[in-house]
Amino acid sequence: MAEHFTFREEVLRKYEGDESIYDLFITSFEALPLAADVNGDYLCMHGGISPEMSTLEDINKIDRFIEPPLKGFLCDILWSDPCADKDARNLKFVKNVERECSYKFGLDPVKQILKKNNFLSIIRAH
Repeated sequence: MAEHFTFREEVLRKYEGDESIYDLFITSFEALPLAADVNGDYLCMHGGISPEMSTLEDINKIDRFIEPPLKGFLCDILWSDPCADKDARNLKFVKNVERECSYKFGLDPVKQILKKNNFLSIIRAH
């Protein structure tokens, strides 16, 4: 995934081709959690929701220690994005053409996840 989004290229350019620096970044990424439940009120994540997600337990079942694929649930929670405001009320999930992976999600799927898991909000890192 890091290579697909040119992160590897950037690190090697900035650190004069030192692969060990890139490997340290990857090691640290592999130790990061996929999501966090903050006080039972907020779901914090890097990307967003997935059509494969219903409960927080779905995230807990993911094998965290694999290279994220370019499709599927793990990819989605890392790289999905909300739809533009003008589309959010009309769409559930559509392919994320800009990222070339994952989905864009609308308002209804967010509301369903918030309600089912008793969260107030989803906080994204993007």
